[in-house]
Amino acid sequence: HHVDGTLVNRRGIYRDTFGATAAWADYQFRPNIAIAMTVAPELFDADHALVCLHKMSSVLAAPLGMRTLDPADMRYRPYYDNSDDSADALVAHGINYHQGPEWLWLTGYYLRAQLWFLRQAVSAHSDNEAVGGKALRTVYHELHANMTNLKRHIANSQYAGLPELTNKDGAHCRDSCESQAWSSACLLIALHEMAHQLEATVHRILDNEKRADAV
Repeated sequence: HHVDGTLVNRRGIYRDTFGATAAWADYQFRPNIAIAMTVAPELFDADHALVCLHKMSSVLAAPLGMRTLDPADMRYRPYYDNSDDSADALVAHGINYHQGPEWLWLTGYYLRAQLWFLRQAVSAHSDNEAVGGKALRTVYHELHANMTNLKRHIANSQYAGLPELTNKDGAHCRDSCESQAWSSACLLIALHEMAHQLEATVHRILDNEKRADAV
């Protein structure tokens, strides 16, 4: 696997790049992996993917968006400010756009990756429909819980939309687009997939349970 243990900053993740000019950059933890998980899930070992998704949940998932870089990374700079005219080469003129500010469009891919691999885990480890149904309901509620802050933001936004990005821990960023199409679109796609891949199954199981109780 060509792993240099001296450069590993966090375990249980998928590396961001391979063969970077700066070797340490290969080992950075970023949310981009959720895109690959969604587009080509067959490339991933399901158990390993779930471990990585758990790490993303605890490390990269922010109140609205996804942190574009692990906060434990030495290059982490979570405040995006285009007007910064300092001599700090890591933040001046918003150069840190990809180094910590929290992008919202990536949240959609993160939720879709969760949906896919959690469903696969339930299918692989549950032969009993009742047990599997309970697990799927848990997945369903967890995914919707992850959207709570997003729904609240949309309800309170004068644009009824989602911003391009936020600063650290969901703080407002004055240099962010206040309502960006792909932020909302990626969330809508996640909701669409949930409706088609999960909700119908959950409702069918609930209906079957109600019929069984009635009998």
